[in-house]
Amino acid sequence: MSNWTALTATLVKTGKRSEIYATVESVATTNGDADPVPEMIADVTATIRAALSMGSVLDIDQTKIPNSLKGLALRMMTRRLKDYIEYPLSTDELKQADDDRNYLNQIINAKIQFEKPDTPSGSAEQQPASGFEQTTGGNLSGDPTQIAPRDTLKGL
Repeated sequence: MSNWTALTATLVKTGKRSEIYATVESVATTNGDADPVPEMIADVTATIRAALSMGSVLDIDQTKIPNSLKGLALRMMTRRLKDYIEYPLSTDELKQADDDRNYLNQIINAKIQFEKPDTPSGSAEQQPASGFEQTTGGNLSGDPTQIAPRDTLKGL
């Protein structure tokens, strides 16, 4: 069995989301818009993978997330679908959204570890551990040993 899974339209339109999904498709068609679900799926997947990137090895397949985060991803999708059709979230859904944000923050702070990826990507997609990378040569004179004064950085 796979440890990571891809969030798909088939998964999104299961259960209570099937009616919401159908409404989103109808609204998009009525408005002459492209199906927004693939972009929503990509955004949710990217958000989760970005949170994981500081402390976990990611799967090489950029569409996959850990199986244990599938429920969180589907809740995020439900909220996005409802937002698209301008349908209000219930009180419970708003609380869940707060809980999900807190959980993602715990992931970002590397307090939670996840399943090993089916095909590890190595470190190519992971962010470096430090907050910034120091570079040299950031001046207009071209001399890499000279530090650029603030007035030459033009707001950087």
